[in-house]
This record gives sequence, structure tokens and C-alpha cells, in this order.
Amino acid sequence: FFFQAEDGIRDTSVTGVQTCALPISHTYLGVPLLDPDGQLLGVLSVNRLAQDAQFGSGEAQALTLLGQAASVAYARARALEDAQRAARQFEQLAQLSAELADLTTPQEIGQRALQTLLVLSGFTVGTVVMLDGQGQVQLSVLAGHPEGQAATRRVLDAAPAPSGLIGEVLRTGRTQVASDYQAWSARRADAPHVLTGLAAPLRLDGQVVGVVTLLHLTQQVPVSASLVSLLDTVAHRISQALDRAATVEHLHATREAALHTLGRLLESRDGDTFGHTDRVTTLAVRLGRQLGLSEAQVQHLRWGAYLHDIGKIGVEDRILRKSGPLTRGERLSIQEHVEVGDQLLREEVFIPREVREVVRHHHERWDGSGYPDGLSGTDIPLLARIFSVADVFDALISARPYKLAWSVQAAADELREQAGKKLDPVVVQAFLTVLQDDGLLGG
Repeated sequence: FFFQAEDGIRDTSVTGVQTCALPISHTYLGVPLLDPDGQLLGVLSVNRLAQDAQFGSGEAQALTLLGQAASVAYARARALEDAQRAARQFEQLAQLSAELADLTTPQEIGQRALQTLLVLSGFTVGTVVMLDGQGQVQLSVLAGHPEGQAATRRVLDAAPAPSGLIGEVLRTGRTQVASDYQAWSARRADAPHVLTGLAAPLRLDGQVVGVVTLLHLTQQVPVSASLVSLLDTVAHRISQALDRAATVEHLHATREAALHTLGRLLESRDGDTFGHTDRVTTLAVRLGRQLGLSEAQVQHLRWGAYLHDIGKIGVEDRILRKSGPLTRGERLSIQEHVEVGDQLLREEVFIPREVREVVRHHHERWDGSGYPDGLSGTDIPLLARIFSVADVFDALISARPYKLAWSVQAAADELREQAGKKLDPVVVQAFLTVLQDDGLLGG
């Protein structure tokens, strides 16, 4: 492309306080920069600042060849940049998949996935919403710019019925894209802050159960096919993680129910202790929470409470149901139940060591007078010390063939007496606080 201009370029200089602009005659030569598909990338141009100066055909040919070389170099550089970006994206998606496999709640899963989406997309705000039992959307996770989060939360709280991007995804079951959200036919009138948005469905067992959304609140941006593909990929990863988490939760619930049932079956051999497992489990869990145990520790304590007497399956009924005093040999036979229980549970790979510690050591005593290992003080595992207090208390307030039930006050007084002797004093004090908080014991 050639043209000659008389005033296309003006020479501006400053002398003293006067400024003058002088026209300069020049000739312009430009060649297009094209990618391998023929798409225009830009223009390579030169100017000759001389009157009546022209470019020769050789110069034009040389510039054309230079432009072609520049086009190839630029296309290669852009292809390399695209490949590097794709590699980084793939690496982050692989890392996301690995991390989602270790998460167990929809909130954790959604939060981690949105972090990756916002980094890779450059969008302002991301949301994950789930359907409740009435078909209303419940905000599960909100991430991104704080001001954008606040505005988005207000919109979702104002109308929980599905609408806008979320409503269209739920209605169609397909990903929705609104590059110009304010001109989009299904936009929400109460969301003027949204300029660009896209959303994809989350599925469990083939059914749409939620939506993941990306919103741009600062500018309208084009939505490329690669971004849509990215959102769909992450939505699929979230769906897989939710399905896995639901399966794990179901397995945990089934296991919990099985262990609870086993505990109640074991106590059925002792008619006079009916309900003991449920009562002592409730007390132990309340005590564990009072002492600040983690959820994992509370679960281990609960399972230990279910199974604490599992070793009694090895004790003869005539000894277990005996109403009179036990002989020394019979007492030793009963004491063996903790070791038998520990051994039985060692063969179950899904039973954690902490659970077996409750089973084995719940008859150890703070002063070392207990069994089977004669442990004392803090050498006794914490969960066993906690369960022991709850177990002793329930035994005191329960009627047995050989004794009447004690009052709560009398049982509490006995716990105080045994604190620092047979029972952990710190655990006893925490247990008395639980009784007071539950209104079972005066202050």
C-alpha cells in the first residue's frame, strides 16, 4: 500500500515561547501481517520523509518479504504462548482434580473449584448454587472480589426462585453464555452490575442438581469457545467430586448405623444394661465436644462407645448374667473382654487405632490401678479417659441386680471423689460442666 501525503506528518518544535507546526511531505509504504489462516494480525509500515521521494518495487518487495517473515514469527510466538497457557491450564486442572478427590463437602468442593476458575478466566465473581428439596436455589459457595460478592449475594437472596443464567441452565440442562448480559433476553432486571456471564450445570446421577456460574462485573468481555470448554470441564470435575462425596457420605452413614446396631446387639446379652450403649455414647460425645475434640476425634470416640464391650462376646453367659458376687476367676474372665475386643477389631481394617484404644483402655485408671495394661495419668489415651468418665457415671445412675440406681447428684459427688484417683480430673470437671449446662446438676 503506497500513498504520498503533504501534511500527513507535522514537525512540531518549540523555540522560546513560540510553537510552530510545519508540514512535511512524505511517502508511506505498508504491508499486511497475516496469520497462516489469512487473518489480519496488523500492518508493517515505513515512511520516507522526503519530498517527491518514492519507494521502488524492490523496496516494496523487500518489505513484503519482511512482513511475511514477521507474520510467521508473530504467529509462532502466539502459538507458543497459547501452548504454554494451555499447559498451565492443564496443570491447574490436573491439580484441581487431585485436590477435589480429598474434599468431602459441597462447600469445600465448590470453593476450591471456583478458585481455579477465577484464576484461569480472569472473571470477577464465581458462584456454586445447589437445588433444595423444594426446587429453590441455595447459595453454596461465593468467591471473587468482595464488592462483587456482596452485590451477587443480594441478588440471590432477593429471589431464590431460579432465574437468569441459573434459571436457564436449570430449564435447559445446558451451559448458558451471555457475553452482553444486559442485552441478553433472559437477564435479571435486578442484576445491573453483571456485564458478562456464563453458567454450566452440575449433575448427580444424570439429574441437574446445581449450577456453577462465572460473572464479570467490571467490563463486558468476549466469551471464547475455550472459556466455555473450561467452565464445562470444571463443572464436570465438580459433579464427579460431589458424586464421590455423596457415595462416601452414604458409606459412612451405613458404617455408622452398622456399628451402632452391633453395639446394641452386644448389650442385649445383658438385659440389665439395656440402653447403656446409647446413653453412654451421648454422654461421651457431649463431653468430647466440651473438651474441644475435632470432628474426627468425636467420630472415633462415638465408634469406641458403640464397640467398647464387643469383647464380651467371648464371656460365658453364666458369668455375664450372674446376679451374685463374682469369683476371682470370673472377674478375670470379664476383664479379658477389653483385650479380646481389641484383638477382634485389629482384623477390621476400617477401624482406626483410636477406636481400638477406647475399647482396650476404658478400664484403665488414672492412678494405674486399672486393666489390662496398668496405664496411668496421661499415658492413658485421651479418648479412653473421656469415655471412662461417661461410662462410670452411667453405671452409677443405672440400676443393676447388685445395686440400686444412684441419683445424679450422688453420682457427680462420686466423680469428684475419684478425680485424680481413678479418673482424669480435667475430664471430670468438664463432665460436671456438661451436667450443669444440661440442667441435670446444680451449680
